[in-house]
Amino acid sequence: MKKTLLTLFCAFLGLTASAQQDSFLSHMFLPVDAGVSFATTPGIEGAFYMRASLEYRFNIHKGPFILAELDTRTHPYKDRVITMGNAIAGDAAFTDILIGPGYRFAPSDKFKIALSLQGGASNLATKNVSEAPVAGQYILTGMEKWAPVGKLGVMLEYYLNPSFDLFVAGGLPVTTVPNNPASMDTIVLFPTVSIGFNMALE
Repeated sequence: MKKTLLTLFCAFLGLTASAQQDSFLSHMFLPVDAGVSFATTPGIEGAFYMRASLEYRFNIHKGPFILAELDTRTHPYKDRVITMGNAIAGDAAFTDILIGPGYRFAPSDKFKIALSLQGGASNLATKNVSEAPVAGQYILTGMEKWAPVGKLGVMLEYYLNPSFDLFVAGGLPVTTVPNNPASMDTIVLFPTVSIGFNMALE
């Protein structure tokens, strides 16, 4: 009887440990990175880029995953390249909300490569200038527009342990911006390069 109870107790401990090791949160990872973003359209300058993400891995070491992220970047522009609003020059703030699948390759335990393809929506915010009631003064008002966005991403990862890694990332977001003539939107690529870290939530 004692032997049977001991066997059952050991089996219970084993199952508990396995469940803890394979819990939902252990499959959730939090990639955070920052870097620079460029634009393929002349007149739109480079910008600081920041990304906050949430990644679910079906297998924490390799294979398919789902990646959701929030990207922010503010690109200065000039020569009325962006025709939303009437400002000749200013800042165009992009906020991209993205989700999509990915796949992680594991050449070794320490070095891995992750590829992703995502879609979503991009919010473009600029300023409009209007004259104030007082002569010689002006009023800046915000303008926003949503547009579809897609992104191809790659991360080169170095693992300090199975739940934490450092990485270098490259991204290729593509979206549209209002361009001259004002009735048309132009497709613009915004290549990004960043460094960051990725850690499991448990």
